[in-house]
Amino acid sequence: MPDKQTFISSFPISVRWGDMDALGHINNAMYFRYMESARVEWLNDIGLKLGHKNESFVLANTMCNFIIPISYPCNLKLDSYVTEITNSRMDVIHEFIDLKYKDKIFAVGTATCVWVDLVKGKAMALPEIIKNKYDIK
Repeated sequence: MPDKQTFISSFPISVRWGDMDALGHINNAMYFRYMESARVEWLNDIGLKLGHKNESFVLANTMCNFIIPISYPCNLKLDSYVTEITNSRMDVIHEFIDLKYKDKIFAVGTATCVWVDLVKGKAMALPEIIKNKYDIK
């Protein structure tokens, strides 16, 4: 797992009954939806809208280490950090943390996000707002 570098956001999640699977814990696909929601919320917070000007983040890679099962009811947060950033790519780590017991980590996920020109289907430079915020030259 990469080292956390720069904190970017904390995203609250209130687990819904329908997020669970037949085994009584959160379905594994939901972890990836939660991570996606955290990234989209962060982008909105810094003023970027996915798809605007035919530009967007596209996932090149994502994974999740499931540590402790999450069951309903549960309130948690996803703390997200940049682990590496290049001209067109940003690597993010997400920690799934119990709001009640702050030292209880349910899962840790990562995502490699590439900024893409949606018309050309090719990687392009990250938006200036990201470069400036994280001091990327």
